[in-house]
Parts: sequence; structure tokens; C-alpha cells
Amino acid sequence: MTYIRISTMTPLAGREQEAAQVNQELVDFYRTQRGCTGSHFVKATDASGEQVRISFWTSERAAVEAATQEHSLYLRSRLHLLISRGHQDRSFVDVASASEARAPAPA
Repeated sequence: MTYIRISTMTPLAGREQEAAQVNQELVDFYRTQRGCTGSHFVKATDASGEQVRISFWTSERAAVEAATQEHSLYLRSRLHLLISRGHQDRSFVDVASASEARAPAPA
């Protein structure tokens, strides 16, 4: 099963570059963690200024373990000082891999 985390945020005015730097540090850190199969930092192509982190994991447990590492908590607390209220952290599962995981084994 592929477990996906998506974090969307809008930096405070004048803090865009700092927020981008912290987001990139988080992405780089997650890429080194067990169970991470990919991690990306992207920015909106419109004028919203929105920044997004997307990470892919082998399991929810792997994602939680990485998110609760001291370094991750430190970076995320720094980020909260640089972004507007109302950011979102969402979790998803890949529908195809989730279906495969539930399917009975062939006889």
C-alpha cells in the first residue's frame, strides 16, 4: 500500500523564501527516512503563493515515525511561524495498492 501525505500552506507575506527553505529541508529529511519512497516540494503556478509538500510512504506507520522524529518536529515548528493559519495536512492511500492489499490471494 502506498500512503501519501500532502501538506498545503501559504507563507506569510515576506516569509516565502524562508518557508520554502524549511519545506525543502523537510523534504530532504523525509527522503532519508525508512519507508519513504519519494518526497517533493512544489509551488503553485498561480499568484496564490501556495507551497505544498507531497511524500509517499510504504505505510502509515513509516510516515508517522518520520513525522515524530525530533528533527521533523523542529522543522515543522519553525515552519508554523512562517505560514498563514489554515494550512492543511492530509493523508491518502493509493486506491490501486489499497485494493491489492485487501484482495484475497489466488487459489
